Formats: sequence, structure tokens, C-alpha cells
Amino acid sequence: MTLNQGSPVKSMDFHPRQQILLLVGTDMGDVIVWEVGSRARTAVRNFKVWDLGTCSKALQASPANDSKASINRVMWSPDGILFGVAYSKHIVHIYLYLGGDDIRNHLEIEAHVGSVNDLAFSYPNQQLCVVTRGEDRSIKVWDAETGAQQYNFEGHKAPVYSICPHAIKIIQGTWFLRVLIRTHLIPVC
Repeated sequence: MTLNQGSPVKSMDFHPRQQILLLVGTDMGDVIVWEVGSRARTAVRNFKVWDLGTCSKALQASPANDSKASINRVMWSPDGILFGVAYSKHIVHIYLYLGGDDIRNHLEIEAHVGSVNDLAFSYPNQQLCVVTRGEDRSIKVWDAETGAQQYNFEGHKAPVYSICPHAIKIIQGTWFLRVLIRTHLIPVC
């Protein structure tokens, strides 16, 4: 089966509950929801900064002709209500998916300096969070409802390309976020 994206695919993720829905992110910054059985595009979003006025001066100063951003990662939240998009330009978009072509902007987070290499959803302390990692050698945890930064793990010796967050209960009533880290220097499977 071939699904024509229009540009090279960078990331894909199947919906956690409706396995016929495929979320696709492309090299040109397009986010597409496919209904795989019928091979139909149900929704498409193109990269656009939602509110440039709230972004850093560095992002605002980007050349006007540099309006495209590649997608590094797309991922559904565990319940399939939200999905996240990590872009090659500082930004993470979190969308609310209400079915069919009904996708609504939820959060725009200027997450990292440079590329946002990956993102994941996690439930530390029973609260849905977005975990991002970036070219700036940091891992950050954000509240998925408000976009408020919860944690910032800095000091890695190389850009962080991928992690797998797991919330684990260590001591009664206390939760920790255990993180497996992969950089280009120290690969971890």
C-alpha cells in the first residue's frame, strides 16, 4: 500500500485506540492524518508559527523566506486525544484531535534553541506531560494542558536525539521520571 505524502516522510505513529489512523510528519513540515483502510487523507496541517509575537527574538528574526520547518517527530498522546509535533525550528505544536478533519491548535511551545529532535508523552504524578529533547543538549518536561515548563535537564555533552520516558513509582506517594537517553555519542536501545 502506498500513501502519497507529497514530500519525504520523517515520522509516523498509529493512533493508540483507532489503529486505522496513521499520523504522518513530512520533511516539508506537513502533518497528515490518514485513514489507512480507505487510503484517505482525513486532515492536513502545514507548518506555521501560530503567534510569532510571543516567540523569542531569535525565532522572530528568522528570514521570511525560511518559513518551512521539517518535522522530526509526530506522536499521539496515550489516549489519542492530543498529538504532538516536534519541528526542526525551536517549536513543538500540540494539537487536539476531535476526529475526522477536526484538528484544533492546543499549545505552541518554543521548546529548545535550535531543533526539537524528539517528543513523547508521559504521566508523571498522574498528570499528562510532554517531554522534549533538543539540539541545545537539554531535555524538558512541559504540562500538556497549560504548556508550563515543569523540568529542565541540562548539561548533556551532545544534542539529545531520543529518549523513552517511563513514570515509575519508587516510594509510596512519590513518582520519578526515569529517562533513557540516546545521543549521537552514546547510543542506547
